[in-house]
Amino acid sequence: MIVKRQIFNVLCSDKSQINCIVTLFRKNMSTDSQVLREIFQKSIEVIQPQRLIKNEVKLCQRHLTVRDQTYELNKPCYIVGFGKAVYGMAVELEQVLGQHLKRGIVNVPVGIFEKFERVTDSKIEYVEGAKDNLPDEQALNGAKMIKDLVDNIQDDLLFVLVSGGGSALLPLPIPPITLEEKQNLIRNLAKRGADINEMNCIRKRISIMKGGGLAELAYPCRVVCLVLSDIIGDPLDFIASGPTIPNTDSREMALAILKKYHLYNEIPISIKNVIDKEKDGTQCPVVNGEYEHVKTYVIGNNKIAAEAAKQEAINKGFQSAIISTQIDGDVEKISKIYAELARNIDIAISDNSNKGKLRVFLETFSYDLRVEERFVQELLDMDFNKKMCLIFAGEPTVVVKGTGKGGRNQQLALAFSIEVNKLGIKAADISFLSCGTDGIDGPTDAAGAVAISDFLEHTKNINPQLYLENNDAYSFYQKFRDGKDLVKIGHTGTNVMDLHLMIIHPKNTQ
Repeated sequence: MIVKRQIFNVLCSDKSQINCIVTLFRKNMSTDSQVLREIFQKSIEVIQPQRLIKNEVKLCQRHLTVRDQTYELNKPCYIVGFGKAVYGMAVELEQVLGQHLKRGIVNVPVGIFEKFERVTDSKIEYVEGAKDNLPDEQALNGAKMIKDLVDNIQDDLLFVLVSGGGSALLPLPIPPITLEEKQNLIRNLAKRGADINEMNCIRKRISIMKGGGLAELAYPCRVVCLVLSDIIGDPLDFIASGPTIPNTDSREMALAILKKYHLYNEIPISIKNVIDKEKDGTQCPVVNGEYEHVKTYVIGNNKIAAEAAKQEAINKGFQSAIISTQIDGDVEKISKIYAELARNIDIAISDNSNKGKLRVFLETFSYDLRVEERFVQELLDMDFNKKMCLIFAGEPTVVVKGTGKGGRNQQLALAFSIEVNKLGIKAADISFLSCGTDGIDGPTDAAGAVAISDFLEHTKNINPQLYLENNDAYSFYQKFRDGKDLVKIGHTGTNVMDLHLMIIHPKNTQ
């Protein structure tokens, strides 16, 4: 509904009545924060693993169909899995396989059974581990159990369930590397800003089952790998460090990463010796870069979540566009680009003739946002006098310099709030959400946070910049507006990276 001066003239005869309507209007605007949460929640529902398995796996008598491939079940089936989303995948797959399933071992994150009820009378043993998404003794024990199971099956059918968080839940380092040494290395890489591809390159070099190790242990058993992707572009050799995909990363690549982050001279001799040593060649037939006995299916990714967010925004009356599903790079840089995008849209709202400047901006930063031309045109075709919801997805990184508590999504929301309030935006109210689809952002109980356009009005007794510089976004949001802007939903049972949602609400609309 367009709020025009004539409406005020008809309905209001004095200042108090006008103030009443203005207050109501602002209250309606404040619901954008709730709308963002609802759109995010809808995305989570669409990428629930049970739903994805139902879409892909069907059983008719003794014939199992996985997408376009049929398997005759004349021998027992087994399941192994690891990751934040594999519990739901395993529960649904056990239902599909029924009596054909003989045994399974699935590693799941600590705390998942606080959110999801544990299935009873299951042939699958679930092992909790990797608290705060870090490899630990529980995950190590589960990984050993998976290795023992895979080692002892012959020409049966093995299902491997993989999702984000799988690397931390399959920590079986190559001797003599200890789990503690591996933990310290990965932690230091993350603190110094290594992206997930770089960390997975290292993990594959120092792990028994990563980088194709699990598939080689299973040979000659037929393997069906079902993947819920948490990496941009769905590179199978990097998702959970590619346990069923041949490792093509060279020893030199791993060494270059360690030297890039000034870690080579700090790592223990056990890791140096393993990385320096060339691995023995595989005995498994490899065809077109994949093991011949393995068939891999990506059943879900962030594009599905982004499309669901777009549709939900449209259902709620917003114009909506997916700008990019490949957001990566440093949070500090991404927050500035997002804020500048909001400013350029604000200018276009004030004067539609400035859409040309918005196009120039989008083309200038198309590489950083990895935005396609069709998405640029979709945005430019919108009516800038009406509210809109822009959708981004991916996984930025944070260079940790402080000692605070938080995660990349909270850091991004806080950085965006600071940046967007520097730019003098006048024609629109801006609301922004940054959340991890797994429900857990860093070592916190929040999925992320919401940024609001009147941010500075609530920060008179708190300095957000200090919290940002100390990587302490969680503590900031706990104090800011009594924690109302933290998004806390617990483990979602799924994981397809992060969603960033931006609502631009022209001030002449509701």
